[in-house]
Amino acid sequence: MPRFDQHFLRTEGYARRIAAAVSPLSDETILEVGPGTGALTRYLLQKGHPYIGIEIDKSCINQLALLEGPAPIRWICQDFLRVELPQQPLYFVSNLPYSITGPTLFRILEHRFWIREGVIMLQAEVAQRLYASPNSSAYGRVSVLFQSVYETRRLFQVPKGAFSPPPRVESEVVKFTRKAKIPLEAWESFAEVVRQAFRQPRQTLARNLRSACLPCPAHQATRRPHQLSVEEYIALWQIAIQKGEIPTSKTA
Repeated sequence: MPRFDQHFLRTEGYARRIAAAVSPLSDETILEVGPGTGALTRYLLQKGHPYIGIEIDKSCINQLALLEGPAPIRWICQDFLRVELPQQPLYFVSNLPYSITGPTLFRILEHRFWIREGVIMLQAEVAQRLYASPNSSAYGRVSVLFQSVYETRRLFQVPKGAFSPPPRVESEVVKFTRKAKIPLEAWESFAEVVRQAFRQPRQTLARNLRSACLPCPAHQATRRPHQLSVEEYIALWQIAIQKGEIPTSKTA
């Protein structure tokens, strides 16, 4: 089992392809989570943007510190989930360790006003949830929350052999871009409506929402959570606001 659940990218061709998809704006700092041995990092630094690398493994930091680039570079040796991120325009890049994928995605959403766009490599099964459509097996709470903020598209798959040590599953690279206008005045309360709707995914929407004292329109009552589109969830959230039943914000 690799330390910190890391599978380091070792194929230069894939590192180049991922870096080619990274397109920060002039005022954005590249934020790479889990640079590892620097296979991708060396190409990111060539883009000439300020760079922040967050790596939990001290042995990797010593190796990464040898890398150079034309713009300022900052290394942070810490758990990404505990780092206080700077409030500035950021471009997110990561080969996500599988064990922290879910929490990392939610951190991206929490910092949606600073993270406009990103390119991430993650377990293919999880990647599919980010762009899944209603009624598909991959569609769920993460799908609704991520798609309410970002447009996400699949770029390409990366085989197991491109990593050291090789993972047990295939990986996929996706690119996400913040929507021009996020149609939510209080996204955290929307996230709580979605969380309650998916509390028991096999139950009806009415049962899940009413158990949380949230309204459910009669025409939606018998539907299952995975059957509603993002737009329909926004409509549910707006009904809750109109009725004065805005849920207390919790962790998405």
